[in-house]
Amino acid sequence: MDLALLTKMGAKTLEELRAWQAARAFKLEVYHLIGESESAKLDYRFRSQLSEAGCGGEINIAEGFRRYVAAEFAHFLAYAVASIEEAVRRVQDGIDREYFAAEDCQKALELGRVAGKTATALQTTLRGFVRGRSKPPGERDKSHSRD
Repeated sequence: MDLALLTKMGAKTLEELRAWQAARAFKLEVYHLIGESESAKLDYRFRSQLSEAGCGGEINIAEGFRRYVAAEFAHFLAYAVASIEEAVRRVQDGIDREYFAAEDCQKALELGRVAGKTATALQTTLRGFVRGRSKPPGERDKSHSRD
């Protein structure tokens, strides 16, 4: 895959990727939760682990995008999905520890669900290109052409 494939998929820049946008929105909400909780801020280990997991989705999507190779991008998307899931579980752990109120976490949990789903969908699409089972949008199969 090169930049041309992503262009055909509708993304010319990293910022145009819906998976990156969703991961970034989730990260920012995680940071907001931490910033609003004195208990979370005081628990250095918890705060550090949640912050790192929260930014992992956005960072791994960005790194994979800049590799310009579908297989490598899909590989980094796997890391992104795992980081997003870890962050969602750590937000839930923050509720369990009573660092966060459950109602204050609903937005973060929903953003995490969307970010994970969006990154997984992009990963599935890229893996299809890698395996040669799919063609980028706009490319037709010339082997069946009557021309």
